[in-house]
Amino acid sequence: MTDAAAPTPSTPAEPDVTIVELPYHRLYRAQPTYRWWRPLVAVLMAAVFFLGISILLAVPLFIVLYATGAIDFLSPTATDDLVALISPDMARPWTLVFGLGSIILVLPFVPLALRIAGIRPSGVRVNILHSVLFTLRWRWLLVCLIPATVVWVATFAGQLGIGLALGEELLPFSTDVPTYLLSVLIVLLLVPVQAATEEYLYRGILLQSVGAWVRWAPVTIIVSAVLFGFSHAYDSWGILTVMVMGIGFAVVTIRTGGLEAGIAMHTVNNVAAFVVTGTGMFGPTGITEDTGGPAGLVAQVITVGLWMLGVEWFARRNRIERLSRIGIPTPPVGMLPPYGS
Repeated sequence: MTDAAAPTPSTPAEPDVTIVELPYHRLYRAQPTYRWWRPLVAVLMAAVFFLGISILLAVPLFIVLYATGAIDFLSPTATDDLVALISPDMARPWTLVFGLGSIILVLPFVPLALRIAGIRPSGVRVNILHSVLFTLRWRWLLVCLIPATVVWVATFAGQLGIGLALGEELLPFSTDVPTYLLSVLIVLLLVPVQAATEEYLYRGILLQSVGAWVRWAPVTIIVSAVLFGFSHAYDSWGILTVMVMGIGFAVVTIRTGGLEAGIAMHTVNNVAAFVVTGTGMFGPTGITEDTGGPAGLVAQVITVGLWMLGVEWFARRNRIERLSRIGIPTPPVGMLPPYGS
């Protein structure tokens, strides 16, 4: 008598998975945890954290300024006096610490905003904002410092040369040297983190949130650039100038699949601007509403354009990953995938 073969337990069929390639701004839309409201929650939480930190820092500062009589809060010019006093100025190092620090303190709350919104790639504990590889590509970031530095120096030298040729004169170095050196040290230490924070906010959370709702990249680019521009207290030409930079940063972020190039250029631009203006040879040593008018806008367009070309060349040379390859459950026949490209 032969024994009957024991039944073999059936193995459940694995669901069909389609590998798709997605650009940076569409990363979250393809995640299984996607819900239309989650990006909105992330943006709102980031805004709440930013405003909350600003208030927590401003209240004690206002108390000190009032107690010491530095500002007459009952004066009709109190607002203008306050802005002039606390705006980052290389001649007053404490304003650099306050201004840059108030932005830097938001950085740890960026992943918290994502966590509260429930935004994670496939539920794993990595940051979806870094790049299409879900990690910050440090080597690529360092490479991106090359085109950023070269382009900034070249365009600044060009503007300086044109100005001198037209008869403009440089002012004497007016900042106290020890104060200037201390301010330069503060800038070198804080600006890279400040620049990264703004990139994670405007080209990270904001770009991916809009990209989760709208698949057309130009819409995400324009929205992030406009909000970036209006977040700066400049005149109309200055806001347009910042918008141009925001457009360039957003385009390059999508083209290179990550925040690294934007962080590099943002850092170089801000460090160089502080170091140059801090000499007092080109006017005030601090940030002002006047940003150069139409000439400044044209110079910005040229600078950003050359920088974008430089980054593109380095990205091709270094074979940078521009898209993320993600496994997506295959939709039923006749149903279009929601993520698109």
